[in-house]
Amino acid sequence: MKKALLIIAGVIVLIVLLLLGYLGFIPGLSTLMGSNKPRDLGVTYTDADRQAARDRSQVEFQALPADTPDELSLQRIGSRPVTASFSSSEITALMNDRPYKYWPYKDVQIKFNADGTTEVSGALIKTRVPGYCAAIGIPKEMVAKIMHYLPSEPIYYVKGKASLVDNKVAIFEPEKFELGRMPLPVGMFLSKADSSMTAYALDTNELSSDLSKASGKKAIIINYINDHLASIKGFFAKSAYSSEDKLNFDGNLNETELTTR
Repeated sequence: MKKALLIIAGVIVLIVLLLLGYLGFIPGLSTLMGSNKPRDLGVTYTDADRQAARDRSQVEFQALPADTPDELSLQRIGSRPVTASFSSSEITALMNDRPYKYWPYKDVQIKFNADGTTEVSGALIKTRVPGYCAAIGIPKEMVAKIMHYLPSEPIYYVKGKASLVDNKVAIFEPEKFELGRMPLPVGMFLSKADSSMTAYALDTNELSSDLSKASGKKAIIINYINDHLASIKGFFAKSAYSSEDKLNFDGNLNETELTTR
């Protein structure tokens, strides 16, 4: 009887290991099973896409001194009006070729669909996350929790609808979120950390929640996004929305972005 129980326990452990490997939380097994690779959305790009997007955005990229503190490693200067549309390939190219030491995204694909939804898949370079978070002003307490819960080789997938009007969120309808290959409710990542709504932390008590249960937090999320948009000097979106294979933007973008390399 004892031997039978040990065999059953061994089978259960094996199943769990295989499941976690597929979901992307065991690096070696994830690589073997192919679940450490982001979803393929069918979006490809060339250097011509990257250059076309840069030319249309008119943003110039310059380098900061190598010893610049992390908190100042990403700086934006100036403002100029821009009205332009960018293809899925062009935005994907920009996301994969950002001249910044702490740019944490790689293997990114962004797809703008005819129904107004946007899909984003990619991988995070975990070691760069703290430096990037410092540069965009995310509190260290939140960063520590993010680092604790992120897998060692994080991949992600997001799908939803979003748009901006007068530099504020007009539409915010998240539909899907995956970390590794695990579908996760948006609500489990966002909980109010203080009365000023400037910091958020992972909330493991909501692992069993679903998107509908997160509806009460929608206003908090939107307010946070609006506050962040307002804090970006030189940026203003009169309107920003997606259509089939396009991101349409009308507003102001920075003249220059300075980063450590």
